[in-house]
Amino acid sequence: METNAIQRQLSGHNGAIYDACWDQYRGEWLTAGGDGVVAAWAKTDREHGRAVFQSRQAFFSIAPLKSGPVAGTESGELMMLDAERKPRKIVAHDKGVFSITPIDGSRFFCGGGDGRITGWNALTQIGDWHWKRASKIRVISPSSAGTFIGSSSGDGIIVPELSPGIDLEKAITIVGHKGGVYAALFLVDKNVWLTGGRDGHLRVWSKHGESLLSIPAHEAAIYRIVQRKGVIYTASRDKSVKSWNENDLSFRAKWDRSNRGAKRSVNALCIGGEKPTWLMAAGDDRVIRMVQL
Repeated sequence: METNAIQRQLSGHNGAIYDACWDQYRGEWLTAGGDGVVAAWAKTDREHGRAVFQSRQAFFSIAPLKSGPVAGTESGELMMLDAERKPRKIVAHDKGVFSITPIDGSRFFCGGGDGRITGWNALTQIGDWHWKRASKIRVISPSSAGTFIGSSSGDGIIVPELSPGIDLEKAITIVGHKGGVYAALFLVDKNVWLTGGRDGHLRVWSKHGESLLSIPAHEAAIYRIVQRKGVIYTASRDKSVKSWNENDLSFRAKWDRSNRGAKRSVNALCIGGEKPTWLMAAGDDRVIRMVQL
């Protein structure tokens, strides 16, 4: 993110980009767009993107599986490839699918705008949990310390694991972000949870839900948090990507319009590439930006 870093730009979506990821199984990037297209992009910029899925509905979320991508739409559908490698739609939620979290090469969780979390093994549903106090489920983050679930209602919860019969209403509750918890990451070396939300703050929590630290990190909602080699990266509606030292959350750098960054909200952020050494950011201005770390 420094001013002399190598940068690339890709374009092709005709609507806002809401999610992105690195597909380690096929060695390419995936983006989910408001134009109803999931696109795949080569690891270099010598090829244009190609449409993997198309829908009349916007795609809000995307993740890789061994069989191919799985994507969630604004109406609550999942789209993935069947055994014949043809696109297949499944109604998973009553409202939009805002998050998809892989567990392994075939299993994943998805969070919906109906306050439900569903578990899947490829095309087969294997779990269903309803968090009655939640509105949209915005993030599901499994870790060695349990699973963090965040919602647009402002709360977050920590459960040991999403297993059959678990009561989400009795989970450890996180209260602090005003307006919603949109991103969460467990920092293994620090043994704490790091969260970001609509209030633009980064907040640190113990495994037991105790508030440890809060910093005003962005001027608007924080949509994504990713980590690489002791550095935290955050993406925000305030049109910027920022980096922070993991050790003490001290500020490192800012990537915005002044140094070839986004012109509008940054909704998607991921790290990938074969090593991986690339950071991808995308959002409302429809441009995919990549910078070498």
